[in-house]
Amino acid sequence: MNSHSPETEGRSPLLKKLIDLIDRLVVPLVWYSVVMLAIECQFYPDDDSYDTPQFFLWSERIVALIFTVEYVVRLLRNSGRGFYPITALGVIDLISIVPFWIGFIPALDPYLRLVRTLRVLRMLKFFRYSRGLQLMALGFYRSYWNLRPLMLATLMMILFTMFALYEVEGMHQDEFRSLFTVAWFLEVTGTTVGYGDLSPQSNAGKVIVMVYMIGGLAIFMACFSAITSSFDQVFKEAADPEFDPLDQFDRIREEQEELEEQFRDTGSSDSEDEAAEEEQLETEEENSDESKQVSV
Repeated sequence: MNSHSPETEGRSPLLKKLIDLIDRLVVPLVWYSVVMLAIECQFYPDDDSYDTPQFFLWSERIVALIFTVEYVVRLLRNSGRGFYPITALGVIDLISIVPFWIGFIPALDPYLRLVRTLRVLRMLKFFRYSRGLQLMALGFYRSYWNLRPLMLATLMMILFTMFALYEVEGMHQDEFRSLFTVAWFLEVTGTTVGYGDLSPQSNAGKVIVMVYMIGGLAIFMACFSAITSSFDQVFKEAADPEFDPLDQFDRIREEQEELEEQFRDTGSSDSEDEAAEEEQLETEEENSDESKQVSV
């Protein structure tokens, strides 16, 4: 629909006023919903929403109805960044109402207590109203692009070590004959948590874990440095009052995609390919000159 059509021009002010009203209610309603969930779980841990006092059920229905109206109004208005249902804020708004509506599916009756607990996801709606949360998300998103190769290196190191311990230490301990258990041990060890429930007994296993811990600590420090650097940059940019964190997500993604496009096919950049072609041409010219001199 044309955004300047008479229907849209007549409808937008009403939808705008309704959105403004809902915006004033969202934050207190989210807190209210979470508090009621905590009370319900504390005093009625073995009951679902239909078995608790009716006050809890109708309270949840009213809150869910308001959030549903909000979702529909924002869908109709569809103002902001892209097609609302597939934007991050649109997905968050949908998540906040899905637990309520899927509760009406008969097949999920045995799991209503779990569905009830999903109401806590409504706290994600704070992302729309909190610039601090937006900056935090932007910091992690910016660091994500630097963390990807580190995560790949971590995965490779874990897999190498996991199969090595499976073969070497598995001969001495049955626990290490389970790949999942070995992966658990490596995760706990690599993050320096160290529960102490598992440890290698053989000398070969101990050597393998020693090498893994040194590499794991190095990657852990590199990840910490990447995250710190990203947050430093975000906080510097946030000092500008006109800086909008939500606009930065697409910009960062586009910049990284353009950068990665240079390495997508051959593993080398265009400049490296051009340099290689020039070197090959120079070599061919030198060979041609040498052949001419020989013939003369």
